[in-house]
Amino acid sequence: MPSQKIFFKPAENFSPYYEQSFKEINKQHVDKPEVEINPLYRFTAIFGYLLHLDVKDLLFAEQRQFILYLFDLMTHILAEVDLCHGMTRREFYIRRIRKEMLAGVHGEIAREGLLQLKRDKQIAVADELLRVMEVGSSLKSFCHIMKQIFKGCIIYQSREHPQRIYVYIGKERDETLQKQWRMIRETFLPMDMEVREFWSKHFGIFGVDVTMHTDAIAIF
Repeated sequence: MPSQKIFFKPAENFSPYYEQSFKEINKQHVDKPEVEINPLYRFTAIFGYLLHLDVKDLLFAEQRQFILYLFDLMTHILAEVDLCHGMTRREFYIRRIRKEMLAGVHGEIAREGLLQLKRDKQIAVADELLRVMEVGSSLKSFCHIMKQIFKGCIIYQSREHPQRIYVYIGKERDETLQKQWRMIRETFLPMDMEVREFWSKHFGIFGVDVTMHTDAIAIF
């Protein structure tokens, strides 16, 4: 559930030993927008006075309503602080880049390709893009992210034309993989490089028997 749809409320009845106030102690997710928590488990210094019964009894109804909305706002802020707790500056940058890519800041091709990946692979792409921002684009970065996204792919560089590479992806082409490939190619491949991709069929190489099977050789 998106965090903006969640409304945090101080629980009426809660255990002093847990911050969560679900009926089932091992519950892993919420199924309704209103989420009750024990605000005094870690944040007594912040909420102790605001939610004290003696203080609540002195407030008018509209003031109590205001406190509920203030509590929700402050809890959302504390949740964001929790998410970032223990992160290094680099980890923060990586998550920011991933968020920007998903929002289309780096172009529609990058956004569409990233959406086809699971979260851990999205983080890997953002990590590599940060490295490109730090040291500049390079064939090494392109090769590194290709190896992570397309396991078993093979990348060849032409001896006669070093700016030309050949990429054997080793998978049957489909729309999802095509979007991933376009994202990597457009985002990481240096602009002065030429590339030709081969999907499920490898081009034949004399002396390498595995590439010389009949009806399994790409036309080169």
